[in-house]
Amino acid sequence: MRRKSFLLMFLLIGMLAVSACGKGSGSAGDASSDESGEYPYGHYEDDKMIGTAWAIDKEKNILELDISEWRKRDWKGPDITSEGYAYFAGFSDDTSITYEGGATASIDDIKKGQKILVNPPAKGDGFEGHADEIMLLDMTYEEKYGRLLSHIYGFNIVVMYEYGNSPPPEMQEPLYEEASTILSGTDHDIVGAYIEYDPNYVVDFKEELDIEQFPVIFFYDQEELLFKSYDTNEFYEFLKKMKAESPNS
Repeated sequence: MRRKSFLLMFLLIGMLAVSACGKGSGSAGDASSDESGEYPYGHYEDDKMIGTAWAIDKEKNILELDISEWRKRDWKGPDITSEGYAYFAGFSDDTSITYEGGATASIDDIKKGQKILVNPPAKGDGFEGHADEIMLLDMTYEEKYGRLLSHIYGFNIVVMYEYGNSPPPEMQEPLYEEASTILSGTDHDIVGAYIEYDPNYVVDFKEELDIEQFPVIFFYDQEELLFKSYDTNEFYEFLKKMKAESPNS
C-alpha cells in the first residue's frame, strides 16, 4: 500500500504550467520522441520553434511565448530542471498568420494557451526577434485540458474561481485535507490546484464544462472529468461512494 501523498499547487492563470500543456504524446513536433527518456523533449526540431502563447501586447506588436520545452530539446533527462524560457516574437503587417490547415488567421485569434509555431526560430540564446510566420497549431485534448487532468497515478482536484472572488475557506486547504482523509487506504494519490477562470484562455471552460457558477470543484483522473460540484459536502459524498466501490478500499 503506497503512502498517501498530499500536494497543493497554486496555478496562476497568466502562468501556464510548462509541462501541463505538453503531457500528451506528440505535444509538439514529431511524436516519435526518445522512448528511453534520455531526451524528454527530443521530439522538438531545431528549425520548428514551438511554444505556448502567454500574452499579446498589441500596442508594441509583441507575442510572448513559453518555449521552455523547445529550448530544452537537447537536454538530457530524467532530472531536467524546471526553469522556464520566454520568447518575444515581434509581428507586423508582413507577418504571415495562419492556422495549421492553411486558413488565414489574425493576431486576435490567438488565445492564452494556444500552441504556436514561430519562424524563424530563436538563434542561440536569443529571446526575441521578428516573426515572419506565426502558425496556430492543432491541439490535442490532453494539451487543451492539461491543467485539469491528473498527471500522476491518481486524481486532480481543481477549484476554479473568478477573478476577485476567491474560493471560500471550505474550498481551500480543508477541501484537500478532507479528500485525502476520505481516500486514505486506497492506492491513488491526490494533487490539487486553484485555477482562476480566464475567458481568454484557448478553452472556454465555462462553456465547455457547463459551469453554472463559481467557484466550482472538478475531480479529474488522467483522462477525463469524473465529477463536478459546487458543494463540498456533495463532493465528499462522491468520494466516499467511490472509495466504497473501489476494490482496494
